[in-house]
Amino acid sequence: MQFKKWTIVGAAVTVVAVIAAFAVVVTPPLRVFRTTASMVAVAQGTNSISHAPEYDYASLNGADLASLALGAEANSNQVFAMEIDCGSDVATLLVFDKSNSNIITIATSTSINTVRQQGLKSHFVNSERFVAQFDVNAVGFLTGGFLTVAGRLNLDTNGCPRAVIIALDRDTKDTQLGDQDTAANTEQDGKSKDTALRTQRAGRAHFTGVLNVSNGGETNTVLIPFGHMIFRKQLDEINAG
Repeated sequence: MQFKKWTIVGAAVTVVAVIAAFAVVVTPPLRVFRTTASMVAVAQGTNSISHAPEYDYASLNGADLASLALGAEANSNQVFAMEIDCGSDVATLLVFDKSNSNIITIATSTSINTVRQQGLKSHFVNSERFVAQFDVNAVGFLTGGFLTVAGRLNLDTNGCPRAVIIALDRDTKDTQLGDQDTAANTEQDGKSKDTALRTQRAGRAHFTGVLNVSNGGETNTVLIPFGHMIFRKQLDEINAG
């Protein structure tokens, strides 16, 4: 580990932080990205013959997360998405209604940590890897839980996450780190005529966590041992200031 090198960098960051404390604070905008997801969920089940406890598996996607948050089946406009600020300091996982831009928050970040990179052929820092922790809100059929999301995002010249054409969204470490694509056509807007949903990508991620799901007054703990998220085209930009 290059400890000396890292401590020098840390000292430089501290100096920058002191200078920034005297600067005018400008709240960065929030960008919303259509997000598709796939995961295997595991809940507590009971064997119908022996009545012994057993694993109850289910395959879920982003549309299922949207439906859980809505407390009803999501329509083609009510889609799973991620909202994140320029600088990647705060993020939310949400249901975004493409017909009216209404938002229902599924989970809110409690921490985001990033490392960034400038590609060999780029003249600016154009990507970041992150690990983010989210608390799940009590909304719809959800009563709580948490998610840990790790992945990468493309960045523009201002350090804001951005979507690029898939041919440019490449990272040789994706397979090794467990970041892989999910089928967009399994989601409720999968047959949309908007080709950007399938040709643009802001990044990839994998996640794990727990969802507490209410079912007729009884709350069930649903484990998410592993899942995938794909951040696709930008849906909106919100002025947070």
